[in-house]
Amino acid sequence: MRKLIFSITLIILSIVCAVSHAQTFNYHHNMQETNLHDFALLLKSKESVVFPSEYQSVKAWQQGLEILPKRALFGGKYWLVTELVNHTNDTEFVLYPYNTVVSRIESKLFSEEGEIQTIVTGGEVNNEFAFHYGNSIRLNPNEKYILVTSFESDYFYTPIKFVIKPKAEFERLVVTENLVMILCFGVGLVLGLYNLLIYFGSKDKTHLYYALFAICWVFAWSHFFHISDQLFGLYSPNLHWLGFALTPLTNILFYINLLKLKETHPKLANGSLVLGVIAACGIPMAMLFPSFGFLWATVVTGIALCLGLYVGFLRISEGFKPARYFVLAYVAMAIPNMIGNLTNLGVLPPSSLNLYLLGLIGTAMDALLLAFAVADKFRLTNLENIELNKNLELKVLQRTQELEDLASELRDASEAKSRFLANMSHEIRTPMTSIIGYADGMLLGDIKPSEKGHAINVILQNARHVQNLINDILDMSKIEANRLEVELIEADMFRCIAEIESLLGKQIRDKGLEFELNYHFPLPNLIVIDPTRFRQILLNLTSNALKFTSVGKICIDVSCGDEKLKISVRDTGIGMTKDEIKSLFTAFHQADTSTTRRYGGTGLGLNISKSLARKLDGDITVESNVGSGTTFTLELGLYTTKDTQWVSNLNELPQSQLDLQSIDTSGTLKGKVLLAEDHPDNRKLIAIILEGMGLQVISAENGQEAVQAVLDHEFDLILLDIQMPVMDGEEAFKFIQATGVSSPVLALTANTMTHEVERYLKMGFTDHLSKPIDRTKFHKKISHYLNLEVEELNLPIGEFEALQNNYLQGLEEQKHLLHSSYENSDFVALKRHVHAIKGTAGMFECHEIHNYATQLDELLKSGSLEGVDVLLDLLINAMSDASKAVLSE
Repeated sequence: MRKLIFSITLIILSIVCAVSHAQTFNYHHNMQETNLHDFALLLKSKESVVFPSEYQSVKAWQQGLEILPKRALFGGKYWLVTELVNHTNDTEFVLYPYNTVVSRIESKLFSEEGEIQTIVTGGEVNNEFAFHYGNSIRLNPNEKYILVTSFESDYFYTPIKFVIKPKAEFERLVVTENLVMILCFGVGLVLGLYNLLIYFGSKDKTHLYYALFAICWVFAWSHFFHISDQLFGLYSPNLHWLGFALTPLTNILFYINLLKLKETHPKLANGSLVLGVIAACGIPMAMLFPSFGFLWATVVTGIALCLGLYVGFLRISEGFKPARYFVLAYVAMAIPNMIGNLTNLGVLPPSSLNLYLLGLIGTAMDALLLAFAVADKFRLTNLENIELNKNLELKVLQRTQELEDLASELRDASEAKSRFLANMSHEIRTPMTSIIGYADGMLLGDIKPSEKGHAINVILQNARHVQNLINDILDMSKIEANRLEVELIEADMFRCIAEIESLLGKQIRDKGLEFELNYHFPLPNLIVIDPTRFRQILLNLTSNALKFTSVGKICIDVSCGDEKLKISVRDTGIGMTKDEIKSLFTAFHQADTSTTRRYGGTGLGLNISKSLARKLDGDITVESNVGSGTTFTLELGLYTTKDTQWVSNLNELPQSQLDLQSIDTSGTLKGKVLLAEDHPDNRKLIAIILEGMGLQVISAENGQEAVQAVLDHEFDLILLDIQMPVMDGEEAFKFIQATGVSSPVLALTANTMTHEVERYLKMGFTDHLSKPIDRTKFHKKISHYLNLEVEELNLPIGEFEALQNNYLQGLEEQKHLLHSSYENSDFVALKRHVHAIKGTAGMFECHEIHNYATQLDELLKSGSLEGVDVLLDLLINAMSDASKAVLSE
């Protein structure tokens, strides 16, 4: 909050400064980091202008100079003028320009009492404080001063920060920063010399390049901390960027050897080397024109950092452990240096931090972590050599064993594939025999009229069996691709279990078996689960029990405990041995070939059920004895909602939760429906179902026909297949949207995975219907969208007028589209644009435009072009009048 208030204060002060040219800096303890450059008046310098002679002449002096709107980038001289008032009890201060490499900074402090203090600092003079610019000044409490400063340099390539600090505080700052600076430079020098010595002994170029890299960054940073001018009297801006321009090359040479890039990624190594050479090629320009050097070094070091991080992460992903230290080193160097570079470039706002010191610390941390990376590489190399010498024979044996195991797995996989294909051939051919046989019989007249109902039931039952087989195969594919999805929603537990009883109870009793459903209360009525997958698991387990049980009974027990929902399916079937249980949940597995021949099945159901159970935070276990039956126990994570009720008996449940009632599909609906479906049989079947509901159906074979139908007719509901020839459903939907149609558009598709459905909804589809058609769900969804009662929505007058004005302002573009379509004789596009205008003009109460658009729309639909030009002119004129009216307001 303080920083926000402080920033707002600075902005206000800057505005006042620009307007009145009168600035007074009231110094308080909490404003020690205020940059006078952001507050004071900056003036252009002239060759003949010198400092004013006294306090009273400053204002007249500054009026003779022009205001400097922006600091120069390529050097020169300018003036800073500000009034100062010390509102503290301190008198000893330091006028401190930091984060700068300016050649000469001369200041005169004019007192209202007549005293003049003259101070000089910068790269070309001896400075009062070690490795820091700045001069001591005296400010008496509550006395007015005017500070006039001349900044002179060949290059102004970094933002100058000019602050006032109490002298005691500044001296502590100098000591602290100098200690940090000495420590950082010491790290660079020691590690550089150490690696150079190691190189002479080992001839490993990694150590040589590390030493060169350390020398380069130590040389580069030393100029920014005034070491060369204060220790050796050598001030040269032309050398400031030499080290930084060389750093990318030495660092790239270092990480190519450290990360073994030539062996693993030779193209990436060559590309990195090219970048380093390009960076070094900029050295002559950087030395001749340091302002260019600043920009050049910023760009090439930034690119080199990004490339280095990419290479480091790449090697980490490949398991090369020293790359971990390398990435940490780059991050430690990148963050402070990029912040400093972006601040100097003006991308980031100015900061009161000593950006040079942060950059030096980051570079020193980089050097330290890179030393760890070198040491780790050396350690791994030694360990690899020792391991290779000790265990070469063992590795050969292990590799041989791995190849034998792989060959065995491949043989097993091939045999499993063959068994699976044989099983699937049997499983699909058996129901297909009934389907084709009964269908042929009905077509040839072999089936008596009284037996047609039975024949249809046989065809339907076997078709659903084939569909279940295909679903199992698809689920297995999703499991292997890790794409099996569950959708956790609130579900009625008793209804889900009752559906299993409804589906299989009769089949179990028809086989002469007893069936028991036992609830062990208390139990929750509502749970959070995927009800479809929950029913799929229970259906698989119960169907499995029915398949392998000839005498006795099947029991389902439901209970809760330890935050788990437990459901046991017990049968008195043939049972299994312990060896058979071990591989029971393996895909395509059944006890033996005789089991497959006798009972059928693909061997996928239990494998899929176990995967689904684990997706639902649970598992499936099995207990079995040969000849005495099997018990499958399903345990799932038990999650309840705020509406969940724990019941002690079935009488406490609402009647709606005990009964499974089908939806009445006999009701008659009203409306016109567009059905776009490319498959003729599917199209005819769905049309029959819709017409049976009392709806008028217009069919289309592809997306292009669907778009044309929308232009020719008005529909209450649109069913749009996704995969169609000529124009697919997604492309057709975009054209339909462009016509301004507001009717619900449902995606009719066999793509029902969650991410696919979400994509259709994001595109703008109102909803989706899955294929094959489930009659109950289909009727429910169609009824929903054709029985919506929409109440009239009256917008506030102001909001409606704003929307109306936006619409009228957009008529110019609509007029252009109408002109263009007519002139190009593109009457299909003309019809589409007129239809859209007809729909929107009425909504925004543009009655004249709506009337002409309606007449023109009907004329175009009739196919006659006589009179089109007249109506089109009337429509365009009406649109022009409406748009002019809103512009005149």
